[in-house]
Amino acid sequence: MDNQIDKFIKDQLSVWPLAAENYRNLKKTEIKHLEVGGLTVTVQYNPCRRISSEAALDKESISRRPCFLCPENRPKEQTNIEFEGRKGRKYRVTLNPYPIFPSHLVISSFDHTPQSIWHRYQDLLDFVHENNEYVGFYNGPESGASAPDHMHFQACPQGLMPLQNRVDELFVSANAPSLEYLANVKEAKLFHLNEYAHGVFVLSGATAKSVAKLFYRLLDCAPIPEGSSEPRLNLVAWCHEGEYRSVVIFREKHRPHNYFSSTEDHLAMSPGCADMAGVYVAPEKEDFDKLDSALLSQVVDEVSASEETQKEIIWRLTRTQSRLEVGIMSGQKIEFEIISDGAGRQEVEYLDGKISYNGALYDELVFEAQTEATMFAEPSFILYGVTIGVDFHWERKVTQKFAGTLKFIVDGDKVTAVNIVGVEDYLLSVISSEMKASAGLEFLKAHAVISRSWVMAQVDHRRGQSLRQAQGPAPVAEPAISVAEPVKATNEEEYIKWFDHDDHTLFDVCADDHCQRYQGLTMAVGNTVRKAIDQTWGLVLTSEGEICDARFSKCCGGRMELFSTCWEDKDYPYLQALPDTPDCQEGGDVFCDTKDEKILSQVLNDYDLETKDFYRWRTEYSRAEVSDLIHRRSGIDFGTVRDLVPIERGPSGRLKRLKVIGDKKSMVIGKELIIRRWLSDSHLKSSAFDVKWIGDQLILDGAGWGHGVGLCQIGAAVMASRGYSYDQILFHYYPGSKLERR
Repeated sequence: MDNQIDKFIKDQLSVWPLAAENYRNLKKTEIKHLEVGGLTVTVQYNPCRRISSEAALDKESISRRPCFLCPENRPKEQTNIEFEGRKGRKYRVTLNPYPIFPSHLVISSFDHTPQSIWHRYQDLLDFVHENNEYVGFYNGPESGASAPDHMHFQACPQGLMPLQNRVDELFVSANAPSLEYLANVKEAKLFHLNEYAHGVFVLSGATAKSVAKLFYRLLDCAPIPEGSSEPRLNLVAWCHEGEYRSVVIFREKHRPHNYFSSTEDHLAMSPGCADMAGVYVAPEKEDFDKLDSALLSQVVDEVSASEETQKEIIWRLTRTQSRLEVGIMSGQKIEFEIISDGAGRQEVEYLDGKISYNGALYDELVFEAQTEATMFAEPSFILYGVTIGVDFHWERKVTQKFAGTLKFIVDGDKVTAVNIVGVEDYLLSVISSEMKASAGLEFLKAHAVISRSWVMAQVDHRRGQSLRQAQGPAPVAEPAISVAEPVKATNEEEYIKWFDHDDHTLFDVCADDHCQRYQGLTMAVGNTVRKAIDQTWGLVLTSEGEICDARFSKCCGGRMELFSTCWEDKDYPYLQALPDTPDCQEGGDVFCDTKDEKILSQVLNDYDLETKDFYRWRTEYSRAEVSDLIHRRSGIDFGTVRDLVPIERGPSGRLKRLKVIGDKKSMVIGKELIIRRWLSDSHLKSSAFDVKWIGDQLILDGAGWGHGVGLCQIGAAVMASRGYSYDQILFHYYPGSKLERR
């Protein structure tokens, strides 16, 4: 296309007097060279650029003027050639009539759509690959774009931008300390350029796809100004000996204070990408004359990203996340798809104690993720027919996408699919699955911390336990899970069971409500969720140097419960039975006692909203119904149930032990979850209920939804809506704990 462009430019200059004159004047323009941050830059006196430098870019001004990139508003002499990007996106290539460079092109979208680099970066890479004598560049909508209402790139011949030349020099050098390696994706690398200005990053790679992945990861790590769709940035892209290269320059400001000054320090300079790449334009002779290295360095420093922003971007790019193993599903057969291999839908099957796959047998089968995520990973595989909400009223099968590694293991007489995934990627799904992604930021941040704390405590426990087992017998201690056999006790049978750490031995946690809802990237939605995890990355609650076992439930019912009511007979100082009220005062306004539909719709997913009565509720059974129910759910024939007698309650009123009296058998059952399971076809909302009989009609009047230990999700959402910060919410539900980054 290069020859086509050359001919196009010549044709335009032959028929377009305005453009011809400005390009002639450009050859005679006055220039000088200055040093900025060790880079020798060019300053040109270019009065024809006044139209761009002085452009009013507020929304009202833009809405009033006709878009000069739309064909119907162009001069009759201005024509175009076409370029097609990815997915059929079309662009018009036109000659810029107000040039900075001897060949200065504008590549504008066919559609009048706002300036945005999202999904467009590869189009720019394709253009410079097809026209490899050119360098393409992009001004963000708040970083120099004079038409922020119409998507466009620009291009000029290679070798004219000092920053591009400097980067090419550094890549030639065997040792380039100015290029600090940060990250890679397959065939691409990302560097920080630690000279010239703050916030400058360099990408290089053999394929456009790999470079683009890194580019979008970089953008994910940069702050986005309020009301904007992308970070403030300038972008330069070119091809060098078959390699794609890009420079990304993050910005703090669109224009320096000098632009708005009415005193002697006024400068009519509005730096865009060409300027930040080392070709600074002074449209006024007075400004050109007074510019020196010190003044220009001051301007560059003011509009470039701050040192603090730069550090934040680098930290986000290079931070790590611990990995955990999540059991997703089990079955005789499991259907799956590895997204990157193009093989489509595949199948593994349990066969004679092995995993059968493509005609071979395996003890274990692993499909590694292509890249280790330091930010939020892309999906790498799909699982079909995953059951969610096991034993709950909303149980259903769904297809789910996951980030990370897929591992198949043998579990008894079935195959189990295990997802090995970074903790932060795991949380992206958990937070979106446990509640609506549209919930308030402070509430989501609080939940990110407790979900991270809980799962890391489980991982520490399981792996510590494995280590202890490998090292031999440990001191006698109470197990974390008890599955007690029925025993004789005061002439009665007693069945006490709870479910906890050791329920999973082949992986760290499962994907369902038994642990935390995890539905892969299928439910990883919402910028607010991403922001909540990003802003709390690595933060956990600790107590006495250990990560807190940060339990949570939907609704405590007005008072939090003790750990020992639901699980092992021990308690933690940070899990207390306190009222869910301001300052935990008795008789105060209960946070979770709300019917605010807006708050509830944020906290509860669609299938949770099917449950309306969570703070106070009533369930009724006939004597025949409850007798049949307990028989089916327990597998024990009590005969006709004559009574349910509370034996022991926790401080919130949740039953720890309940006596079931039947005409064939009587038994004391517990703990909290067993009671809920036996008294419902799924799970009773909680075990905090009173028992009342009216004839043969059983009435259970209850409070809360879930075990009530730790954070109350609805209460926390109400707190956030009232202006409480995420740490205030956390210390309300986990008193005495600390926030630490692990």
